[in-house]
Amino acid sequence: MSAALKLRHERPETLTDLLTRLGGVPPDRVRTKPAPGTATEDDLLKAGKPICELIDGVLVEKAMGDRESMLGTYIGSLILQHITPDDLGVVIGEAGYIRLGEGSVRAPDATFIPWAAFPNGEPPEDEAYWSVAPGLIVEVLSPTNTRAEIDRKLTEFSAAGTKLAWVIDPRAKTARAYTSAKKFKEIDETGTLDGGKVLPGFKLPLAQLFAVGRPRKKKPK
Repeated sequence: MSAALKLRHERPETLTDLLTRLGGVPPDRVRTKPAPGTATEDDLLKAGKPICELIDGVLVEKAMGDRESMLGTYIGSLILQHITPDDLGVVIGEAGYIRLGEGSVRAPDATFIPWAAFPNGEPPEDEAYWSVAPGLIVEVLSPTNTRAEIDRKLTEFSAAGTKLAWVIDPRAKTARAYTSAKKFKEIDETGTLDGGKVLPGFKLPLAQLFAVGRPRKKKPK
């Protein structure tokens, strides 16, 4: 190894390096206590609000506002209605965590987990975080989300076995339906989210989704 290469290899990670590795997240979303790289699942349990994720031993606050929470909750509620009659699995919300590996615990805005994903066919009662491959995850973009951080999250879930991911952009009024970390379909406001093989028969028109939070027009008397 050359002297220059050795120096570069041994150089301590800078804040810029760390933020880049996390997907270019704003520095005010990265907690410095515990020190980045040393945080554990116990630290995540004690993190409080805002909701954090554990990424490579770093506590990173989720980018989440009321509108994003409202849309994620709405999608989760529709999925729950869809899966309940045939008892297909469970749905968890924005504070529902999935363990993806050592030092990595993620929290999508809505998550569908089929019963078959659980090792014993049902959720463990004594684990704070479930080590499963969700069938579907939903991310509703906030203004401080970066494309790189979402791409990294999608890559992690895809590697864990997740078959479908919906990324909702409420400001552009569009969505992307991912069947892998790199393969997606762009959907505009006139289009429809389709559950495919993961949620057969589930459909959600984006026009319906983006109307959530607006008062319904009253019919004239």
